[in-house]
Formats: sequence, structure tokens, C-alpha cells
Amino acid sequence: MDMPLRRRRTRLPLAGALLAVLVALVLGVAAGPASAAEPGVVLADSFAPHVGDLKALGVHWVRVFATWSDLEPAPGDYSANWIANYERLFNELPPGTKVIVDVVGTPQWETGSSDEHTPPANPEDYAAFVGGLAQRFGPRVAAYELWNEEDSPSWWTGAPDPAAYAALLRASYPVIKAAEPNATVLVGGLTGNDYPFLEALYQDGAKGYFDAVAVHTDTACNIVSPYSFLRENDGHMIPDSFLAYREVHNVMLANGDDKPIWMTELSWRTTSATCAEGVWAGQKAQGVTEQQQATYLAQAYHCLAQDPYVQVAIWFPLQDQGADVSGLLRANGSRKPSFAAMQAYAHHGDQLSEACGSFSGPRIDVSAPADHTTYAGTLPISVSARDPEGVGRITLEIDGKLIRNYTNQAFPRTLAGALHWHGAAHIRPGRNILTFIAVDKLRNTTQTSIVIYHRVPRHGHHHKHT
Repeated sequence: MDMPLRRRRTRLPLAGALLAVLVALVLGVAAGPASAAEPGVVLADSFAPHVGDLKALGVHWVRVFATWSDLEPAPGDYSANWIANYERLFNELPPGTKVIVDVVGTPQWETGSSDEHTPPANPEDYAAFVGGLAQRFGPRVAAYELWNEEDSPSWWTGAPDPAAYAALLRASYPVIKAAEPNATVLVGGLTGNDYPFLEALYQDGAKGYFDAVAVHTDTACNIVSPYSFLRENDGHMIPDSFLAYREVHNVMLANGDDKPIWMTELSWRTTSATCAEGVWAGQKAQGVTEQQQATYLAQAYHCLAQDPYVQVAIWFPLQDQGADVSGLLRANGSRKPSFAAMQAYAHHGDQLSEACGSFSGPRIDVSAPADHTTYAGTLPISVSARDPEGVGRITLEIDGKLIRNYTNQAFPRTLAGALHWHGAAHIRPGRNILTFIAVDKLRNTTQTSIVIYHRVPRHGHHHKHT
């Protein structure tokens, strides 16, 4: 069996013994409840199988990178050594292990650039290469992730360019499916649940050219629980929030696409260093304690277990390596507390019962006026709002028009406001709606309304003379 790439010049014989592997590595089903995300790990060293650790963990997924520029250093010349290394890895993994191969890195001969993050000049070149991998590896690879964080210039020079990436999907999907129909084709992991980029992909014709959307939640200097999130001004969660995979799902549904999500990278770094990248560089810690990492792992899989459309969730990486200090294993191979947390989830499923995030807004208490109050002249108003996340604003409105805001950027657990509203004397007579809106630190919003009646005193009678 050779590797039939479009520009094939070199044949790579596949030893007959490897045919037995096609049977030996029949893909298994991960442990845990059927509705819960199947766990796995990224192998930072693509050729270190960690067989003992994988067996101890009980996970049935691994994700590895395949760099196009390494495997095809010249047009049509394929590295037999590299291909053999991948096949050796597949053979050594525990039986039943499912493999995701993430294909990145354009060779210089294809782009004319020495920067391997330069996107392919011709999407069909990439498609032919990945299709050749699918033909060569067959059922030993369960899924192909097309590029990695293509919405970020760190991985796709010139990003974001959704039209160019959509073209890559359209070229690659049918070629992979023709070579290995059962392979799952993934949108390359979006940086921090980048749902605006996904929306742009749909607008650029990507629908129908992938089987699932991959997302990455191991964002730079993430030190908060997966239960924590922030909202944009429009109410949507910011992409860097762990739970914003739900926004990704909403975008898919809005485009008539009820496909699954695969979280191909999630993790928290274990370091006491100061953040050195992103908007928070130099302003906060870069990581968490090892015990916090274990806690956040259990919480993350707890959240995912409630959303069955997230089918697979892969921890990045299995072992610390260089700057990647978010592994379940330390660089010396010893196990962090998070290893035991992953082991517990893989063997027993989600064991938590607490709420995954706070989505309820503040509790509003209106001391004055009472509902259905009739008044004349000024109107005393007194209101407070309470929320464990902290309250940032209370807004008062009359019939949908702003009266005033009470704000406190310190987000106290209780925020209060009171006034004698002189403007009440100038609203329309009769029935009016007084509304109170409270917003917490997570931008969860609550509102309540009461009815008030404005009574206008009579100032005498006018008589009509005839």
C-alpha cells in the first residue's frame, strides 16, 4: 500500500505486518457516560507513546501533530522515516486508542516562503497531502484536524482570513472522505472559542465541508475556573471564556448545522510566573497551582458533561515540555494531581453536582414605591440588588426611558440606590411602568417592573359660556 498523493513520485511500501494493525487497532469507545465528552490527551512529543501513562489514565483519545513540510520536504518526495515514525506510534498505542492527526506547516516549495505558518498558496496541494495521509493511515486515524488555530496569525500568517480557510476546507473534505470515508474531518481548533470567525466561515461557504468544529480553550494566562465567564456588550460570552463553546454551538445552530464540537485543547498552566503574552502581559499570573489545575479539570469536564454536543475533549498536553507547563505529567514524568483527576473522570465519569457557572442575574429588592402606588408630585424610589458575583449597575427606567443609573466598578455584593424623583411630576397622567434592571460582574441581567399611577391635581374648573 503506498501513499497516493496527487503529485506522487515516490512510493512508500507498507510492510505486510502493518495490515494486522488495521484489525488490532479497531477503535474503541471511551469510558464514562455516553452523553459525556470522551477524554484524551495531546502528545507534545508526537512519537512518545506513553503507553503506561495512557493505560493508567484510561483515556482512549490521543492527538498528534503532522507537519506537512517535514513529511513532504520536496514536491512528491515523501519522508519514509517520518511516515514510519507515525505508523510505529500507532502500533505502540494501547489497543482501542483513537487518534486525531492535526496537519499543519506548509513547505517552502509550495508557498515560496520559509515561514511554515504561511497558508497554502493552492488549497488543493494541502488537500492532496492530507488525502494521501488518510489513504496511507486508513482506519488507524479516526480524525483529521485541518490546520491549527487558523484564526490566529501565530499559526496562519495574515489571519484572520476566513475566506482562505473556507477554501481549504472545501478542497480537503471530499478528498479525505474519498480516501477514508469514516474519518472525522474537523475545522482546525479555533482560538478561544472564536465564534465570530466560525460565523464568517459559514458566510464564506464552509458549511457541508466538515464533520465537527474543534475549539481550543487553553488561552494565554487563563487562571480562572471554567465556571467563570465574561460577556460582550451584546450579551454573548467573550470567546476566551471556557463556556463560550456554547456560543460556538449557537452559531452552528443559527446556520442550520447541528454538528458536534470537539475541544481538541483545554488546560490550565501550572506556574507562578507572571503572564508574558496577550493583553494581560505583566499584569497578572500566568498559571495556577497544581491543585487548582486538578480542580479546574474536574469542573471543565463537569460542564462538558451537560452539553452532549461536545463529544471529545483533549487535554493539552499530556506532559510538560518546554514552555508548555500545562501537562498532567511534569517534565520529569512524575504525575501532577490533575493526572488523578483525569483518571477519575475517564474511569467513573463526571462526579460533580454543582452548578456550572452562574447564569442568573442579581436579586432585586424594591423598597419604594410599592406596586400600584398612586402618587402626585415627586416620587421616592429606593432599590437594592444582590449577587454573589458582585453588582455593577442598577438602571431605573420609566416606560422604557432612562431615569438614571447607579454604578460601582468595584462590583460589591450589594448595590443600592435611592432618590426623590422630581421628574415623576412631569410624566403622563395615569398608569406608567417603572422598571429596575440590575447587571452583575458577569453581565447577567435581571429586571423587574411595577405599576405606578400619576395623579395630577385639578387646579379649578373652566366653564363654557353661551
